[in-house]
Amino acid sequence: MKYLFFDLECANCNDRRGKIFSFGYVVADENLNELTTAKDIIMNPAVDKWDWYVIKNILAYPKKEVESRAKFDKHYGKIKKLLEDPETIVCGFDVKNDVGYILDECERYNLEPISMKFFDVQRLESKISGSKKVGLGEAYIRWLHRLPDGAHRSDTDAKFTLELAKKICATQNKTLSDFINEDDMLCGKTDGFKYGFNDEPLETRDERYNRKEAEKMLRFAGKPNKGKFRELKDEYKDYIIKGSKNNVLFLRLLESVTPKTKREQSLAGKNISISLNYEAYNFLNMMKIVQLICDCGGTYVKKASTADIFVKYHLIEGGEERKCSKYEYVKEEIEKGKEIQVLEFDEFLQLLGITEDQLNEIPAEDYEYLMDDKYKREKTA
Repeated sequence: MKYLFFDLECANCNDRRGKIFSFGYVVADENLNELTTAKDIIMNPAVDKWDWYVIKNILAYPKKEVESRAKFDKHYGKIKKLLEDPETIVCGFDVKNDVGYILDECERYNLEPISMKFFDVQRLESKISGSKKVGLGEAYIRWLHRLPDGAHRSDTDAKFTLELAKKICATQNKTLSDFINEDDMLCGKTDGFKYGFNDEPLETRDERYNRKEAEKMLRFAGKPNKGKFRELKDEYKDYIIKGSKNNVLFLRLLESVTPKTKREQSLAGKNISISLNYEAYNFLNMMKIVQLICDCGGTYVKKASTADIFVKYHLIEGGEERKCSKYEYVKEEIEKGKEIQVLEFDEFLQLLGITEDQLNEIPAEDYEYLMDDKYKREKTA
């Protein structure tokens, strides 16, 4: 028996149906050792408009390159073969949504629905930890005690899901097969265009959406439906994790920051991006840095391939230096001929006119003002 861990990314979900632009997967044996390297199938999502959040924070490839690829129907045969292999159990994190998106694409291109049984690592993690369901990033931190560097690229997230499942199995001294045999509710299946877990009725995406909307109307009648963000534990309070309030504040500052102090325009017209080894672990200092970059005439960008200056930061874990996925993208762009200046962290701070000690001593602002709706970008913008 083999396990196929997969993940996918969509260009938008504005009509409740994600248009897939990448299908990432990795195959493992019964002991969850990799049999293949993680691979990404890139495809043209064929959408009129991309979600702005995807463009700014998730799209790991140049948009033009993605749109030049073949559409889902041309990759259908390979994906169908992978997911329908009788010797393979399909696994994912919050996998039901991804299964729904695959069936959506089959329906969109008038293709026979892919038939599969699937296992959800998110449900497994929630059951073992005894807590409510969380995102892949938060679950990964909980079990592996480090951030999933390079998340949101499908092949990378598929591998993170495998690593998370392997860690849970090792901690519990069980195999994934043990969990599957012990609890059928961790698994689900498709039946034509209907799908769902074994403890719930199978539904099409439209049936599921209409039911949830009806439930929402009953539950929130006359009440504002305000979004809630994850509260991070004290040990993670300075992390920038997807879905957390820190991430919301960081993204909103990037969109709204304006100069506050007169400084030497050492970064005039430049896009700057900093290694995830620093960015992901230093929320307060990153908020200060974004403001300082703006004051020096520059712009901070999360997408490293669009940077004019990339800032390296060395992080040692287990006696080894941790790699940064952002830096890998930068090196790829440099090899293609793009001019990106690579600086060490202290060299970059010199351009800002401060030292790291001085950066740490700058008083942190109260960033709660960014929770005001006027700083919120519409997803369809």
